[in-house]
Amino acid sequence: MLQSVVVDLHIEKIAKGYSRFTPSDAIIYQISHFDLSLAKYRGRRGQKIDFIHGSGAGVLRAELIKRLQTRYPGYKYEDAPFNLYGFQGAIRVTIF
Repeated sequence: MLQSVVVDLHIEKIAKGYSRFTPSDAIIYQISHFDLSLAKYRGRRGQKIDFIHGSGAGVLRAELIKRLQTRYPGYKYEDAPFNLYGFQGAIRVTIF
């Protein structure tokens, strides 16, 4: 059985020099990191990846869902367990 992978998309965790990013630069960077992570595990059917996006205004979460619906329609996604990441703090993607 494949173990779940956790990818933290908080900008301070994934980008050096993030303090100079505009909000739109940060979202673009985070989405790029999301895409690269999905590409890394593309061939692993059944792989679960928890993408931690935080529970702020919901901008990144909405962008990730839109991306999943348009570019990755074959992947299943759902809220990651609340007991691990809080209410709507992360999305769990399962690769099919």
